Amino acid sequence: MGCCSTSPDRLIDTEVSRELNGDKDRASKIQKLLFLGSGGSGKSTFFKQLRCIHGAGFNEKDRSVYKEHISAQCIEQICRAVECIPHHNERLPEQYDKLQLSKDAEQSAQYVENIPVDHLMNPEVASHIDVLWREDAIQQIFQNRAIYHIDDSSAYFFDDIQRIGEAQFQPSDMDIMLVRYRTTGVVESRFNIRGSMFQIFDVGGQQSERKKWIHCFENVTAVIFVASLSCYDETMFEDDTTNAMIDSLELFREICNLQWFVATPIILFLNKTDLFEKKIQLIPLSVCFGDEFPKEPPRSMSGAELSTTTMEQQPMIDGDEARTQYIADARNFIKKKFMDNNLNGKRAVYAHITIATNKDNVDQVFNDVQQIVVNIGLARNNLI
Repeated sequence: MGCCSTSPDRLIDTEVSRELNGDKDRASKIQKLLFLGSGGSGKSTFFKQLRCIHGAGFNEKDRSVYKEHISAQCIEQICRAVECIPHHNERLPEQYDKLQLSKDAEQSAQYVENIPVDHLMNPEVASHIDVLWREDAIQQIFQNRAIYHIDDSSAYFFDDIQRIGEAQFQPSDMDIMLVRYRTTGVVESRFNIRGSMFQIFDVGGQQSERKKWIHCFENVTAVIFVASLSCYDETMFEDDTTNAMIDSLELFREICNLQWFVATPIILFLNKTDLFEKKIQLIPLSVCFGDEFPKEPPRSMSGAELSTTTMEQQPMIDGDEARTQYIADARNFIKKKFMDNNLNGKRAVYAHITIATNKDNVDQVFNDVQQIVVNIGLARNNLI
C-alpha cells in the first residue's frame, strides 16, 4: 500500500511560484503612463492635480515644502525683473521712454537683492516686493516675460504677496498648482482612477534631465506628451537661442519615432490653452513660424500695437466672432504641426486641449485617458 506525499521543499516551491504568478498578474493590471515633454510644459502640474483628485492630496509637511518653493519663486523672480530693466532699456528704440524705478522702489530693489533665495517670506519682504510689483517699470518687464524667463504664475503670487508674507501662511491647493519648481530626476506614484490602477512617472523636462528618461521606457502602456501652447514666443530656459515651441516639436518628433515606442500609443496634451488664448491676441504666431501660418489677424496689422511712449501691447483683433475663429485657427495649426511629426501611420496619437491648473479640466481629461488606456489593453488582448 503506497501513499503519495509531498516534500516540504516542494510545498515551498509551489507557494513561491503561486506568489510570483500573483505578482505578475497584479503587475499586468497596472497601467504604466510616462509623462514626457519640455521644461515648463506643465507635466508636474498634472502630477500634482492627480494627487489632489485621485491621491492623498498634500499633508502639512508637503505644504511646508511648497511654502519654501513659493518664497523662492517670489524673491528670485522679482529680483530678475529688476535686473532686466537695464537690458530692456538697451533694446528700446530711441522714441520710447526708458524704464525707471521710483526712489521707494529703488530702496526696495536694494533690499530684495540682498535676500538669499532660500529666505522664507515674511511681512517685511512681502512689503518690498509689493512696492516693486506696483511699479510701471516692473509691469513692463512682466509684459515681456517671455524674453526674460519670468514665469507666468509669478503675477498670481505678486498680486497676493501680503497673504504669502503672513507668518501663518500655508499654501492652498491652487498655490501648489501654480508654483514653478523645476523637476529633477524621476518622480513615480500610483493612482486608482475609476477602478484602474495607474503607475505614473513624471520626469524633468530640461535638456540636462532627458538622459534620465531612458530607464522608464520599458513596458509603457502609453506616453503622455505635454506641450505648452503658449510657449511659441518664448526661448528655452537653458538656451536663449532656441525657441521653446520648436524644441517641443522636435522633442515630440523624437519621442514619436523612438524604437521603444513603435507600438506605444501617445496621448498629446496641448496645455496652457488659457494663457495661449490671451497671448495670441497680442503676439502673432509668426514670431515662431514665420509665414507658415497663413491666417492674418482680422485687423490689418503685422503685430500688436504699441503705445507711443512704452512698449505696452494692445490686442490685435476686434470683434468676438473674429477673435474666436482666429484663436481656433491658430490652435489647430499648432496641433497639426505636432500631429505631422508622428511618422508612424499605424500608431494612434490622441490629442487633448488642456489647462493643468484647472481641476475640472484635468479630471475630465483623465477620465478620457482612462477610457483610452482600457481600450488599448482590450485591443492588445484581442477582446475588441
